[in-house]
Amino acid sequence: MKKPLTDEDLLERAAIDGRVSFAMAAFAIGAGLVALLDRIGVPERIVQLLGPFLTLAGLCLIGLLLYSVRIARFYAAGRAVPPPYAGLATAALTLGLSLPFLPPLAGNIPLPALIGGLAAGLLAAALVTGPILRKTGAFSLPDLIAGRFPQTSVRLGIIAAVGAAAFMIALAGYESAISAVVHGLGTNRHAASALVAFVLIMIIVPGGMAGLVWAATGAAGVVVAAMCLPLAMVLIGGEAIPLPVAGDHAGWQRAMERIGEWHDSAQWDHGAGLVTVALALGTGCLAPLLSPAITASDSRAARRSGYAAILWIAAIATIVLATMALSTILLDNYLTGQRPGGLPPFIYSASGSGVLRICGAHVSTPEQLTAACQAAGLGDAVLRSGDFVPRGRWLLLGMPDLYGYAVAFSGFIAAGVISVSLVLASSGFQAFGTVVGHDGFYRVRDSSALTSRRLAMTRIVMIAAVGAGGVFLAYRQTDARILIGLATLFSTVSIAPLLALALWPRASGSDAAITLLIGLGTAGAVIAAYGGSVDIRVLSLAALSGAVTGFVAGVGVSFLHSGGLATEGSTFVHGLIHGETDMLNRDKGV
Repeated sequence: MKKPLTDEDLLERAAIDGRVSFAMAAFAIGAGLVALLDRIGVPERIVQLLGPFLTLAGLCLIGLLLYSVRIARFYAAGRAVPPPYAGLATAALTLGLSLPFLPPLAGNIPLPALIGGLAAGLLAAALVTGPILRKTGAFSLPDLIAGRFPQTSVRLGIIAAVGAAAFMIALAGYESAISAVVHGLGTNRHAASALVAFVLIMIIVPGGMAGLVWAATGAAGVVVAAMCLPLAMVLIGGEAIPLPVAGDHAGWQRAMERIGEWHDSAQWDHGAGLVTVALALGTGCLAPLLSPAITASDSRAARRSGYAAILWIAAIATIVLATMALSTILLDNYLTGQRPGGLPPFIYSASGSGVLRICGAHVSTPEQLTAACQAAGLGDAVLRSGDFVPRGRWLLLGMPDLYGYAVAFSGFIAAGVISVSLVLASSGFQAFGTVVGHDGFYRVRDSSALTSRRLAMTRIVMIAAVGAGGVFLAYRQTDARILIGLATLFSTVSIAPLLALALWPRASGSDAAITLLIGLGTAGAVIAAYGGSVDIRVLSLAALSGAVTGFVAGVGVSFLHSGGLATEGSTFVHGLIHGETDMLNRDKGV
């Protein structure tokens, strides 16, 4: 039965709604002023930069205003985030996780396998894992699992596993943000890395989880508003949006056919099915994606936030697909039949930044493009539809340029893409800081530490992680897709079986340790049997084999124990299923 809201709850909710309304009004006013500057003749470069810098300044301000010295607010945003906003934050994290995989892209995995795995994992995280995590009252996955298996060896093992996956997600978001800044702002990689590092520190270090969740909510609002505005302009102009339902169906089919020609992927086989299952399991227990659920008032609110996240994601996915389909049609019309040396400047700029390949090359000038096309055998002939291949991210960012809209539109879309990438990185670093500073330092090293010392340790870990990631990525470009894939598959083999074993009443801490060791060992043996291959199908097979073997081993060994452990486990499982929220409630700071 849902508890009635107290007067304090109502006042808190009114304050939250007021802050959100103020932020929306401020953004609308800022966007209007930027558009006005564009109309009165301010140089285009300045107008294009104003949108991203306005948004980045807003994210920094959110983090600073949410500075806190309270444990519950820093690690769980005070358990006071309303479900619609927590769902919107989850949608922002999901979009950040999905951006590197937007088609067209090269790879050896069918697109349905990728989409199906991520979608199933999201449903599991939103409706199962997230509410379970919130119901325990834990601040993190290691906190939850250690509540069931309090042995130090298990705690250290799960800290290492969750920390590694979280750090990989953080680096993936970091790389996506740097790439978006380089393309959207025209800076070099070193400057982009420094800017991203500064904003990340401002988001998560002062307020922790509160800064992350509200920054993610704001990022989702920015990206929705930024992409809806150009689409609204298209509708106002009397044109139809290419969508399969309630739109231009013929245009949608044409866009999907063209993206299918550009998208280089393998055909569906049994290996693709393994990829789908492995991604679903890993995504469902990916710590950064579960962050908003921790901030709900109780497990019911966490589940409502999951439903809200699904609705938000469906709406955002529709907007993204419409934008990409429209950009695909415009780009096809724009380039097909044109001569290589006579294209507009923004085409050369996009190609030079690596998001548009023409005649098999990334070029920055008409002379370079002419030479590339001649080398490809095109000569002086006009471009054909197969002579150019965009990246999925540019189909989002480039629509205003293709339509000839003011640069303010492209600036705000770039701001939205940068924002969701930043909050994905923030969620990874926040989860990593919590795992090391809270689960490692406080739970293992010094459970009597003062609140100020605990928060100081976590903040130091966050700053160090952001700095180390920034230095690494400033000098070495990485593939965000590989990082996300590795994090997800590592989550599959290490975290998923331990969560499942926690629901088995007979299991003990030694069984959990065996599950983790055998799972990782089996995964390593499968990879070694394939000669150390890092093919996604091999890694998925290894992850699933390790997860299943580890779980079966843990369950099998549990039958060697006496009934006392089973009684203790049954108490935990019964409380998890039928008990009240915050069933663990072991933290002195809450």
